[in-house]
Parts: sequence; structure tokens; C-alpha cells
Amino acid sequence: MKKIEKIISKAIIGTDFENKTFIVGGYVRDKVMGIQSQDMDIVVELDNGGKKLADFLFRKRLSSRPVIFENFGTAFVMIENHKIEFVMTRKESYRDKNRKPDVAVGTLKEDIFRRDFTINSLIMNIISGEIKDITGKGISDIKKKIIRSTSNPGIIFGEDPLRMLRAIRFSIKLGFEIEPETAKGILENAKQLRHISWERRRDEIVKMLESDKPAQAINLLDEYNLLKNLIPELDKLKGLEQGKCHDLDAFKHTLKVLELTKPNLELRLAALLHDIGKVETISENGNGIHSDEHEKISAEISRKILKRLRFPINQIKRISYLIQNHMLLKNAGKNGEKISAKELRKLIFEAGENLDLLLELIHADNQVHTKDYIRQEQIPGIRKKIELLKKDFSKKEMPVSGKDVMAFFRLKEGTKIGELLEKAKDIWFEHPEWGKEKILEKMK
Repeated sequence: MKKIEKIISKAIIGTDFENKTFIVGGYVRDKVMGIQSQDMDIVVELDNGGKKLADFLFRKRLSSRPVIFENFGTAFVMIENHKIEFVMTRKESYRDKNRKPDVAVGTLKEDIFRRDFTINSLIMNIISGEIKDITGKGISDIKKKIIRSTSNPGIIFGEDPLRMLRAIRFSIKLGFEIEPETAKGILENAKQLRHISWERRRDEIVKMLESDKPAQAINLLDEYNLLKNLIPELDKLKGLEQGKCHDLDAFKHTLKVLELTKPNLELRLAALLHDIGKVETISENGNGIHSDEHEKISAEISRKILKRLRFPINQIKRISYLIQNHMLLKNAGKNGEKISAKELRKLIFEAGENLDLLLELIHADNQVHTKDYIRQEQIPGIRKKIELLKKDFSKKEMPVSGKDVMAFFRLKEGTKIGELLEKAKDIWFEHPEWGKEKILEKMK
């Protein structure tokens, strides 16, 4: 990124952009913290300065052709394979219940105080490298590890409620505390999240789940009453007692499972939602508390949640598959000793590319139980068995097709074909070395 600084600074010396061009935001914050940053935003203290500078660099053949957003006075270009945003210094005003601001050219001070937090408000002269702290609190808040709004929290969060989610995300990412007045502002404005599009809410959730501390992020969202405005279904898990296998309520159990997952978005969404159906399936009898088939209801509810959050259909299918099958190995034994080769072949075939994530989810879930029910070695044991079977089985295709069944049994299309195919698969899982003819004969 230092090279990009030099390219731009060298190009603007002696032009109207000199001493009017500043790097702003996270890049400067990270520089003060001694962290390498890959994101660079540039503010230009001129009317339409962002678009003009982007166009200037393009004409100098130093960048790609700008992508312009007229309403916001911003432009994006690629320099050295990095996406750089250029914007004019601006002031914003919001009409009642409208989250899209009216934008006009503003002073450097107005531009800084419209930003979210003091730690993101530092600017750096791109030529001299001088860092300015216009709020007077940016550098000290970085040193104190504090997240503070640039001005009145009620105004900052009222103008763009998404900033409340950003506060949580930065707290998790940087290990900073949210200072009391800013925290109070979040609590007082939490309901304003309903004015934000589901897509924008989703994007912040994704960033939190992909962070190093996803469970801590969800816990903070709950602490600040934001979770209710993102995934209210999770709120119902709080205080929900589980069976004898558990010593945590369903909400705390969920967070612990999430904490144990590797940084894969689909896996972590599955972990977050894997028990969401327990509220609807919980029952109690002489043998204690039960939530029979909660995995199926959880999968159904998760599909609704993910659809609401505007996740792509293919992701929704994969995540709901993981959730629906996370109890699949509950009877496989502490070390996986009770699962047969036939059952493993079926698992390999039906899980397909979802196999690894499914095993990861089950392994995380297995570890969050009472002492007598923890199954730390189950999935490692099953993985060893799978590796042996996969050498001869994983790339095989089912030798019997629907057309084969129709021809052999002289049937027309219908539900009977599906039933017979399931029978063929069952035989094949038992005898993977058999070909089409032998399987069909066995089905008679």
C-alpha cells in the first residue's frame, strides 16, 4: 500500500489536489496501531474532488477507469490490484426515516464529524504523511482502546443505525471497549436497526461470524439489544433448559459450539442456528427433557432466517443441510465404533462436498455437553474410518439410474421409481463392488 501512496502523491504534486488529498479512516487508524492495512479510502477537500482525482489518475494511466457513484460523490479505481475509494469532503443530512443521506460538499471538519467513531476519523496528508486528529480524541482513544462516536451518539446512530453493528464489530476486531456514552446510545437506538435493509444487516453479521471471536460478537449483540433486531429467534433460546446431556441453556450451548468452529461462514451459520428449533420441539416426561427431531425444525427455521437475511439460495441449502443432519451420528459411539462400513458409505455419498463441514459441526457440538456425554474422540475416529473407505468409494457413482430401474421393472415414471432407487442405493452401500446387473437382480 505504501507504493500506492507514492504513486498518488507523486502524481498530484503541483496540481490543485496537492495538500487537499488525505487518506482517511481505517488505514490511518491501523497505521497508528502499527498494523498493515489493505484498505485505503481517500478524501479530497474540493468540490467533486473524489471524482476529479480518480479521473485525473485514470488519464495519467495510473489507475483503472473510475466507477462513479454520482449521488455520493464517490469513485472507485484499481491501483496495483487494490480497490481505492475517492470521495470529496462532504456533509450529510438525513430526512426522517430515510437512511439514504442528502450529500453536499462540506469542509474537512464537517466531513470528519459525520464519520462514525473517533478511531476512524484520523486523516493523513498523502504527500507529507502528517496525521491530523480533528476530533482531538482519535489518537488518545486508540491508545486507550476505546470506541467513541465522533459526536452525539444519538445523532450518529440515528442517522445510520448500521453504525451500531460496526461498533460491535470494531470492538471484537480490535479488542476495544465501547465507552459508556456510546454504549448508552446503542442501547437507546437498538430498535432503529429495523430501518436498515436486511442486506446491510447481513453483511455486518457475516463480518462478525468470519472474525476470530464470533461467539463474543453474538454475545455483545445480545448485550446491546441488537440481536433481537437481527435474529430474534435466537433470543428465545435464552434460559431454555435442555436434557441431561447438557449443563448449559440452549443459547449458551449455541455460543459455545460457535466458538469451537473454524472460520468458515457456512459452518458458523450452521452452528449459530443448529438448535434454533428446540423452542418448538421441547417436551418433558418421566425421563427428563427432550427435543426430538429438533434438527428438522431447526433446518426449516434456519431457511426462513437466511432467506430473510438475503443469503443466496445455494448457501441456504448447504447450511440447512448441515443443520438437518447434525444429529446423524448420535448413536455412532464415543469413538465412532458403532457405525458400520455401509452406514459410512451412505454418509460419504449423501453428504458429498458437505461431508467435511458436517463432521466439523458435529465435532463442535459433541464437545459441548456434560462430562459423561462429551464425545471428543467420535469424529476423529470416524474420520479415520472414512479415509480408509474413501480410497475405494468416494469417486464412485451409483451404478443404477432411474432409467435402469424403469427398463428392468418395465415401469413408467412415478414415485415407485424413487422408492426402488433408494433400495438400489441401500444394496450398493452394502456391496459397493457390485455392478448394475447384480444390484438389479438382488432387487427382484
